Amino acid sequence: MICVKCGLSKSGRNGFFICDDCIEFSPIIQTVYQVIDESISNAEVIDPETNRLLQLIADCTFITANNPQTAIFYKICEYIIHKAYSQEYEITENELNKSVRTTRGWGEIFRLFQELDLISVRVEEYQRVLVLTDKTRKLAGQFDTDSSRSEQVIKRLAHIYAGYVLLHILYEMSNMTPDESEIHLPYGNKLKTLWNVLMFLWVKAYEGTDEFSDEDFVKFVSKRRIPSTTRGELLRALNTMSGRTVQGLIKDVVVNEGQITFKLEDYVLIEMGRIRERVRADRER
Repeated sequence: MICVKCGLSKSGRNGFFICDDCIEFSPIIQTVYQVIDESISNAEVIDPETNRLLQLIADCTFITANNPQTAIFYKICEYIIHKAYSQEYEITENELNKSVRTTRGWGEIFRLFQELDLISVRVEEYQRVLVLTDKTRKLAGQFDTDSSRSEQVIKRLAHIYAGYVLLHILYEMSNMTPDESEIHLPYGNKLKTLWNVLMFLWVKAYEGTDEFSDEDFVKFVSKRRIPSTTRGELLRALNTMSGRTVQGLIKDVVVNEGQITFKLEDYVLIEMGRIRERVRADRER
């Protein structure tokens, strides 16, 4: 039997189940999504420098930015944010096809972005036109477009934008049952790699643990059938520390007798501590 969310297998009749780890992790994903959705929908300013939970999703989801399951979302998000940052609020499908290469159709991604109220879509001259909503404009329009650091700012905003979209998909996964007929995800794909990475990292911080070894991480994702090449890419991403352009989850990497120990940034534990309190409060209601 295989866990329908993370891919962990156990003996039993052929079919699917939900493992204990995923049962515990699902409320965490749901709570993080609810808090971030409220922030992006209602806040006047969307700034990772003041909203550290936004920083958390940007840092965490970026770890899998080059994974085939998530790469298309990063590409389209970065393109849209570039346009919005330049105050260009309409994108034709022809423009999108020239700038973002993919073998997949755009229909399912468009529906997802519409569901999140990030775009609206109209048909004009035999092609679709994406119209960026106030929600997207608000995210990209709060910074000075003449800033010498504009490319860094755009990349950071694109990480948040993509993180929000991917978090919505994970939220849908968190509500899945072992009946696969109930899966309603873009292209029918579960973001298994991202789910497992966040389950490992967030649960560590949720439980108050501020460090982990490469051996612990590899053991966890290997049990869930993440390929060795992907595991190597994930470890390299965790080793890349910079809060502005790449992930800022890790504050220190210690190598001792061949074993690597990663230490989480303090803000990660603080934010997951807040999520823990909210999850507990929800359970007590």
